[in-house]
Amino acid sequence: MEQNEQLTAENAELRQQMVDYDRIKAENEAYKALANIQEKNSNATYVSGFVIGRDPLDEFGGFTLDKGTADGVAVNDAVISDRGYLLGMVVEADPTSCKVMTILHPSFNAAGVVSRTRENGILNGNTTYAADGLCTLTNLERSTETHAGDQVITTGLGGVFPPDLLVGTVQDVVPETSGKSSIAVVRPGADPRTAKHVFIVTAY
Repeated sequence: MEQNEQLTAENAELRQQMVDYDRIKAENEAYKALANIQEKNSNATYVSGFVIGRDPLDEFGGFTLDKGTADGVAVNDAVISDRGYLLGMVVEADPTSCKVMTILHPSFNAAGVVSRTRENGILNGNTTYAADGLCTLTNLERSTETHAGDQVITTGLGGVFPPDLLVGTVQDVVPETSGKSSIAVVRPGADPRTAKHVFIVTAY
């Protein structure tokens, strides 16, 4: 009986060691990715975080991270993928965790610009496109020169998001309902619905 208990304890310890190993491996890979991101913006400060929860009722892919105010995280901090693509922003934070609203959410707003044409717009979520993992860049000119394949980045206007964060690629350009402007349908470079590891931009 004692031998069985000892084996059970040893198995549990081995399983925990495997979990710890996997986490350390993931963190090492994350910091390699961070080194690449920091080359582009060496003035920014980043906190590494892992997704620890998702709200099954949130159709826009919102998630909870294992980092909070004790780690320097604050509401309105930008959240990016480990390849530097914008995923969303922190909307709630406690000492040990934070909640993220993704770029697919209709309440999300950020100033964006089309890299090629330098045309400015408002990056936000849209219920029509969110189910397909798409967001939109609105307020483009009706006669916009933006087209499929163009890259979208942040401008930094408003002071919430750093400038030049990667967002994604234009899939289509459609007229706004009133016909006074155009909307670029954008596929994010990183899907917030499947994110596992992220970086929180705590200063820039």
